[in-house]
Formats: sequence, structure tokens, C-alpha cells
Amino acid sequence: MKHILRWSLVGALLAAAGCSDDPPATPTDAGEDTGVIDTDTGTPAEDTGTPTVDTGSPPEDTGTPAEDTGTPTQDTGSPPEDTGSPAEDTGTGTDVGADVEPPCAGGQTRCAGVCVDTQTDVANCNACGRACAAGQTCAAGVCTGTAECPTGQMRCGEMCADLTSDPANCGRCGGACAAGETCAMSTCRAGRPTCPTGRVDCAPSAPAPVCVNTQTDEMNCGACGTACSAGTTCEAGVCRCATGSTMCERACVNTQTDEMNCGACGTACPAGRVCTAGVCGCATGTTLCDGSCVDTRTTAAHCGMCGNACPTGQSCVAGACACAAGSTRCGTTCTNTATDRANCGMCGRACAMGQTCVAGACACAMGQTLCGTGASALCVDLRTSGSNCGMCGRACPSGQACVAGACMGTAPVNDARSGAVAIGLAMPAQDIAANTSAARHDTNGNCSCTGAGNDVFYRFTLTQTEIVYADTLGATWDTALFLQDAGGNNLTAPAAGQTTCNDDISSAGLCTVAGALQSQIAARLNPGTYFLVLSGCGAGAATIHFQHLPVGNGPTARITPSGTVQTLTGSTSGTGTITSTCCSSGPENAYWWVTCPGASATTFQSTSCNPTTGANAAGYNIELAQYSALRMTSAVCSDDVGAGFACGNGSSLSATVPATTASQAGLNTLVVDGCVQRGTYSVRYVLASCSSGTRCGASCVDTGTDENNCGGCDRRCAAGNFCIGGTCQVVPAGETRDNAIVLSNSGNTSVNTSRFRNDTTGVCGCTSGRDVFYRFTLTQPEIVYADTIGSAFDTSLFLQDSRGTNVTASNLTNGTTCNDDGGLLGCSTGTASQVMAQLNAGTYYLVLSGCGAGGSASLRYQHLPVGNGAVRVLAPGAQVVSGTTAGTGRVTSTCCSGGPEDTFYWYTCGSFTGGLLSATTCGRATWDTELSVMNPGSATVCNDDACGPRQSTINSVIPRGAGIHALFVDGCGSAAGAYTASVRRP
Repeated sequence: MKHILRWSLVGALLAAAGCSDDPPATPTDAGEDTGVIDTDTGTPAEDTGTPTVDTGSPPEDTGTPAEDTGTPTQDTGSPPEDTGSPAEDTGTGTDVGADVEPPCAGGQTRCAGVCVDTQTDVANCNACGRACAAGQTCAAGVCTGTAECPTGQMRCGEMCADLTSDPANCGRCGGACAAGETCAMSTCRAGRPTCPTGRVDCAPSAPAPVCVNTQTDEMNCGACGTACSAGTTCEAGVCRCATGSTMCERACVNTQTDEMNCGACGTACPAGRVCTAGVCGCATGTTLCDGSCVDTRTTAAHCGMCGNACPTGQSCVAGACACAAGSTRCGTTCTNTATDRANCGMCGRACAMGQTCVAGACACAMGQTLCGTGASALCVDLRTSGSNCGMCGRACPSGQACVAGACMGTAPVNDARSGAVAIGLAMPAQDIAANTSAARHDTNGNCSCTGAGNDVFYRFTLTQTEIVYADTLGATWDTALFLQDAGGNNLTAPAAGQTTCNDDISSAGLCTVAGALQSQIAARLNPGTYFLVLSGCGAGAATIHFQHLPVGNGPTARITPSGTVQTLTGSTSGTGTITSTCCSSGPENAYWWVTCPGASATTFQSTSCNPTTGANAAGYNIELAQYSALRMTSAVCSDDVGAGFACGNGSSLSATVPATTASQAGLNTLVVDGCVQRGTYSVRYVLASCSSGTRCGASCVDTGTDENNCGGCDRRCAAGNFCIGGTCQVVPAGETRDNAIVLSNSGNTSVNTSRFRNDTTGVCGCTSGRDVFYRFTLTQPEIVYADTIGSAFDTSLFLQDSRGTNVTASNLTNGTTCNDDGGLLGCSTGTASQVMAQLNAGTYYLVLSGCGAGGSASLRYQHLPVGNGAVRVLAPGAQVVSGTTAGTGRVTSTCCSGGPEDTFYWYTCGSFTGGLLSATTCGRATWDTELSVMNPGSATVCNDDACGPRQSTINSVIPRGAGIHALFVDGCGSAAGAYTASVRRP
């Protein structure tokens, strides 16, 4: 009797063990053949003549017609052997096994090694492998309900088809393509051509090849996807700069002209300089003055030449100092002759004491009268003047005051020098209430309005050299202030810029207050006792604002700080007299200035550090201290920039100069001192605030990231170090694209971005924060996924190519290459981020960034290969998918998976709790299929033969949490063709 070897049963047993390879290596009959094997399997496969069975020994076919028609056509061996195609029985075999599996319980049927109820199972409805269409249910072994096809497919008979790519239904149901053709964009197309010798296909999954010469192609230099930077060319598979340019940080630059790489990579020119012949210099038309390039034709601080500063009120025009429109130069000063008492109507015409200049003519103020003639002429208030009470020349007796033009009353205690009120010097600034209404005239100053007015006296004693300042801002009458020594002698100004006697503020040269009749004085005084006298053209109450600050034993000079960086040079010598909380035991030089009424609080920054090299520009261990009388606190001081920095024992100082009210001014000093040592110095200073960042010289900088000002002004990091969080550090892995952290296998990692800087920006949301670079290289097209779920701050993620250009096309449904908040569609990640994209072979960067100052971040990175065929999203739930595989495969598993493959991908959100994926091609393909499922970080689950003829069934647990997953429809060896698959996705 002829028996047929049951391959399907053997395949099922092997599928239950994991996977199988086709055909089995050693076929074994398990219990049917019991004698001499003589099964005919030729063509036709059975004897149908007369007699119908061979019974001889050896049997022979003798009937008519001849039954065996295979190759060979007769059994002639003893025992007989079939050697046709296929050749099954070739020897003498004995079955000793048992082809029996445990029976299923309760009326169930075993399908692909699993017991199911074929009356209700949608994947095996009424028979194994008979799957219902999406949307249908199985009841009593019959598929019921309306069959639904996935988005993009339509129903063709009992199956769903994608008419754009299905070669069996190309453009229409039943529109089958010819052998060797594929279906693309609903059109049957000839087989895909190959690239000629010497060319590489850089788009293996595209309908047509993209053939490039990787030896010369700048977008694919050396390998597909390896693009050369702008300005480079591809030579012999290597990106090279053109002749005359140099590669500096991934870009070709001309070091002869590039201001960021002048003469050599990384050598940046200071702000305002240009690079010429590899050397930093000033642009044409500008000159280097005090470390800055300026136009000496228009710069008031360097007019015509460096250091030639125009006087206050003048501007620089064509390299010469000139007065502004509406003013006239009188000597070296620009003035308005319509209002200037010293130059009223014309230069040199001075008004008498007490007179004002109105429209170029001298006149006494309303309520005052001109008494006297010539040099002694004086505007007085006859109602209050003790020397001209009621009329010019009528003086009140000693001890009486002039009230309402009559002599009467008692004079104040400080009406005479002997009764001077003492001024305490414990505080650097104080307000003194004064009133001259009942006082007499006792002394004359050497400036206007002091020859006949009522006067009162104040006394103070200095124990060290100080700068002394006083004003009457806010007074409502024409005051005058002057200084006398202990013997009552008027003091003269000890140096330019100082004044010891002043009637009106405009002539003091300290502040400009239009039309003001109040007074200002300031002078450097040595230790000793002095008198401050309040007088004026008139009398009344006034508040004297008195301020003083020590200036040390060295020279004292007035400066005028502004938003332009200026430089001081000098040398300290002798013995110091000023101490601060910093190291300040050496001799000192002092510089002073007055902050005028209505000024805002402003940053004063000074430094001894060289603006180019960063080295200390003082020949000793210098200390800088800044004092402001209105600050009422100890000095703001700076000793050493710090060990390890270029400036070392140099000093870099930043202090806030207090604001002033409309009737207030402030005395300020900068003291150049030393830690015991003394010597020459060069100090730069500037008075300017920043809307953002920290004022360091001419620039506003971020001291958290600036390598030249790391953690503070002039703290230069060593070469090769970066400033991160205000600290100089060795560049951490991931800080730049050049030292990106390499990602290879799927997995999780963590990082704290607060230690990094911002180097690049994506195209979405918060991507300009501190960033970390990760690099990965794909050898074939893959799906790449990343998320920051679980991070402690508002993150963002984005992808860049090998050149650092932002990738914008995800090439996937619901994919994205840049994400700040919310994640992928449907995931609602809050401030965490998700990206997902299909990328070709090449090198890429994944950038982690975010909002604010950064923080701790968790990064999950995953990648999965894609087959050479269609790549489609797999929707959740039960469905039937279809396609046609063709070409050469590139995804492998531990099962038989050498053929071409289609890819069905999906992603899960962080809230996903896990589930079971099932898929089968049983009864849905005519060729040897293979199914596999990949979940990053988990072993691939696959199946080859689970049902006949050689189709596949798979069940795979999808892990909980966020990530990407893929189902591949593959083939054993080179097997390929049309298929449908019944799939249930959680």
C-alpha cells in the first residue's frame, strides 16, 4: 500500500518548538509505513490504472494506461525507489514514533499548536487559518458583520487591498501586474534597475535607484548620507576644504579674513576689530584707542587723535571739538550766552553777583534789587539782607536780623565763625538743615553772591585726606557755598575739576541743572579743621547735602565715567592709609566723580585685566575699591581674580552706583590700592548697566557660559575648557556636536542639562535652552524613536543630520522630528517630549534641549530596522493587512527570514499597560511566509511554518510603557509574493 509522508504535521510540531527551516533535514514517517517503502509521488502522483495497486515483489506497473509518468517512469529497484520530483522514499524505513498530539478539550480544535474554538475565534473561524475581516465577528463558525478595511485600502472580494502598491490589485481590484513587475502609485512598473559599476544606490527602498559616486558626491562622501560641510568638496571619498581655506569646527574658513578664526582656528578678534592678513586690527576709517576701534573724526573721547577728549558739552566734528548748535565757545567751554551769567550776551560779559542772564541781558531775580556799582554790585533782597535792610547800604546792628526790610530779632548761634556748628563725619553722607534769614553778613567768599549776603558757619575736622562735597539742591533762593581753613582764609581749588566756592550750579562744572540758583562744591582736603559757609544773594532756609570719602595718600583726579570704556594709568608709592575688607595695605591713588540729580542706579565695572590677553595689566598684586557716599556701606572691593585664571592677582570689580533723586547728587570714588605691594597699573572702567547679562567692560555677557568671564568678569577659562554654570570645566561628553555621546543599542540614559551650554536650536518650541548632543549611525533604513518621559523639567528633543542641519521630514504617519510638549499624537506627555522618524542609512544627531536653565532628564532611545518593501502604520484592534513582497530582504530573525519584507510599525504611549499581538498568514498566502515581531530591548519573536502550505502564525507580548514596535511579513529564503495577514494589535 502506498503511503504519503505528512509534512504538514511535521511542520506544525516544529512550529510549536519555536521556528523551522524548510524542508526538514531528515524526514521520518511516524507510524504509517510498515514494510517496504514503495510510495509513488511522481506525476501523476498515484497509480490509477488496472490494477490500481502494485502487489508484486518487486511490484511493477503493467496496466494500461501506464501509471508512473514521472522521472523515472517506472519503479525498477528492489525495494523500489521513487527518484522523481520530489524524491520521497529512498530507502527501507521503519516508523517507530507516534504522530499524535494531546487532544484539545471541550470541542476545541488545535490550530498552529494552539487549541481554539473554531465556532467563535475570528482568526480561525470554522477552520484553522480562516480569519474574519476587520470589523467582523465569528459566530457558529461563520464570519458575520460588515468587513472593514484599514485606512488607505479597499475591499476586493474577500480581502482588503492597497491599490497603490498591491501587484494583484494594482489601480483596481483584479488589476494584476505581469510577472516581474511591481505596483507603485497604482501603476504596474518594470523591475527596479541597478546602478552601474562604480556607483552606489543611496535609496534602496525608493521606486528607482539613486546612483551616486561616493568618491566625489558632496552629499554622500565616502558613504551614503555622509554630507560635506558647506564650503568643502568631496575628494576620494573625503571632505576637504578648497585651497586657501582651513577647516575650523566643521566649516571651511579663510583664516586671513575670518574674524572668529583670525590667523588660526579659534583665534577670535575682539568686538569691533576686523581680520586682515591673519591679524586682528581696526576697520578702515577707525583707530585703536584704549582697546577699542573708534572713528577719531566723530568720537568725543578721542577727537582727532587717541586721548584727545572734547570738553563737556562739545562734540567731535571732522576730528575737531565743536560746540553744539545754539551754544558758543568761550575759551575752552561751550556756553549759551543767552543764559550764562559769566558770558551774558557775549563771551566775557559777566553779570553782577545775584544777577541772572535772561535773553543775553543781566538782571536781578524778581524781588531783588541791585545795590552797589562796578565789581561790588550785588543783587539783594531788601526784605532780608542784613547789609541792605530796606534799602541799599543800610546794615543791621550786630545781633539783629533784617525781617521785612527792618532790623530786628536774634541772630542764629552759627551767625559767626566762633559759633560754627560741628559736622560729624561718622557717616559718609548727611543732610544739614540751615537758615540764613536771621543771620548777618560776616565774611566774603571768592565767588558771586558772597560779598553782602547773610551767612552761617559749619565746622568739620578731617583725620585723613578726603574728597569733600556739599550742595544746596532743593533750596528755593539764590544760595552760595564756600570753604575756609581754620584761620578763616578762603580756600582755592587745589586741582582742576574741583571748586571751593560756588554761587550757581552751572558755574561749578560738576552737574548741569538748567536755571538752578543752588550751589555745588567739591575739593580734596588734607587732614585738618575747615569751615563750610552758606551765603547767597538773598536769605532763607536750605538743606546742605554734605558728603565725604577718603582718597588715600596718593594723587587724586576727577573722572567722568560713561558707557564708553576708558583707561587709567599710574603708579602707587609710599604708605597706604585706606583699608577695606579686601587686601588693601598698600599705597593708593584715587579717582572721584559726582552722580548728578535724577540718575538711575548703574553698574560701575573696572578691571586691571588686559582686554586681549586677559593678563594682569598691573605690575603688582593690585586691589580695586569703589566707594559711594549714598551707599552708606563699606566699599565694594576686589583683590585677586583667582588662581588658575590669566589675570591671577589682578583685580576685576563690579559695583552698583546708587540712584539719585531730582534734588540729590552723589559723591563716588574708585581707589586703586594694593595688597602691601605697589607699582604701575593700567585700569579700564565703564559706567553702564545691562538689560540682560553682566556688564564686563564694553560688553554684556552671560557669566554662566562666557569662557572669558566665567563666574565673573575677566575669569578666563584655560584653553580647551568651557564655562558651564559659571565654572570652567573640561568639555563634558555631549556638550558639542564634535564630542556627542554615542548611542548604539536601544536603551535608557540620564543626564543633567544644567551643566551644559546652548549650542544649537531646533524648529519647535523651547529648543534654545541648554542642549546635549547624542550621535547614532544607521547602516540601513530604520525607524528611530526617543522620549524624555520622567524628566524633571520642560524638555525638548529634535533630530539633525551629519552636517548639523535640522531634520524636518519624519517620513512616518504621526511621526515628528522636533517636539517640545505633548509628545506624539495621542500620548499627552505634558512637558516631556517624543520624536519618531524613518531615516536612511547615515549619521545623525539627537539633541536634548528644553526651557529655562535645564535640569535632570531621562532619555529613552530606540531604533528598529525597516524592510525593503512598504512601511505602514499598524492601527490598534483586529484587522486584515495585505501586500506583496519583492526584491531582496534586509531584516533577519532566528527563523527562516531571508526574503524581502513589508514593515508594519506602531508606537505606544507611557500609559500603555502591555498586551498581546497575534498575526497569521495561514490560508492567506501561497508561498513560504515568515512573521516576526521586534520590540527594542526584547528578543525578536518569529514563526516560519505553522500551517500548510508553510504559512505562519505568531503571538507576541508587547511590553508596557512608551516605545516603538514592528511586525514584519517576511519569507523563507528568497520566498516572496502577495499575502494577506489577519492581525490583532493591542
